[in-house]
Amino acid sequence: MDPLLAFGFWAYVLTVAGIYAIFVLGLQVQVGDTGLLNFGHVAFMAIGAYGMGLMVTNGVPILIAIPLAIILAALAGVLLGIPTLRLRGDYFAIVTIAAGEILRILIQNRQEETGGTLGLRRASGSWRDFNDGVLDWLDGIGLSGIDRRVPLLLLTWLTALLVALLLLHVGRSPWRRTLRAVRENEDAAAAVGKPVFRLKLQALALGAAIAGLAGVYFTFLQTSLYPENFEPIVTFIGFAILILGGIGSYFGTVVGSIVIAFIISGVRFLDFPLAEDKVAALRFVVIGLIIMAMMAFRPQGLFGKKEELHLD
Repeated sequence: MDPLLAFGFWAYVLTVAGIYAIFVLGLQVQVGDTGLLNFGHVAFMAIGAYGMGLMVTNGVPILIAIPLAIILAALAGVLLGIPTLRLRGDYFAIVTIAAGEILRILIQNRQEETGGTLGLRRASGSWRDFNDGVLDWLDGIGLSGIDRRVPLLLLTWLTALLVALLLLHVGRSPWRRTLRAVRENEDAAAAVGKPVFRLKLQALALGAAIAGLAGVYFTFLQTSLYPENFEPIVTFIGFAILILGGIGSYFGTVVGSIVIAFIISGVRFLDFPLAEDKVAALRFVVIGLIIMAMMAFRPQGLFGKKEELHLD
């Protein structure tokens, strides 16, 4: 069957979009709400993915490994934030991207524990058994022939929507309004008695925990984990989604994830007189052009508001 018409292929694409939606919702808390320019956000996703993978391959039940992996990512956010959150703007961005690369290289070189470049095999633990059980149950109630990617697709998007709704609920609280005050002018916020450092640390930890959750679902999708899955380009795509959907807009994050996922996957069906590897690289050229166009003509994104735009 033509991949353009294959349900399984597009189910995979939509699952990737859902994982990116969760990933960027965490980035939205840090960048959109607090003004933390985190270029190493993928590191928290890697901690969630490898944390869960290492636990289940060493006999930890999957239902225990999932929350522990999320907590590990949040703790990593705290540990990174304590020495770095007093840095301003560009300096914090440089430190975060360096931290992400240090983690990736560490994973790559600790082959005995992480599998290194050979990959961490069977990292999803008993997820495949659970997935097959769901399909058997659906078959038993007359819903036969469902693609095996459907359970993860539905679970990923249900989680993404729940996270977005939770953040919307939090967004109506004084806590988020205080975060935005820190984003706009942290000196003024500190002058009126707001605990700026603690608020920034909370935002960094919450965003890291959400990215860790994205890492857990990425492990379910891929089964095996490799260091190259967590290169800086993942954070770059996250920022593309953030800019496209709109800084400060949780709904825009969800829509932007779908649009970018379809662009990345859809480019392969266009007929270009280029070598296959050049066509693969072209998808990032397209994303770059979209970002340039958005920044030139609608910097607040598709669903963002001009008053929410914060470019320091």
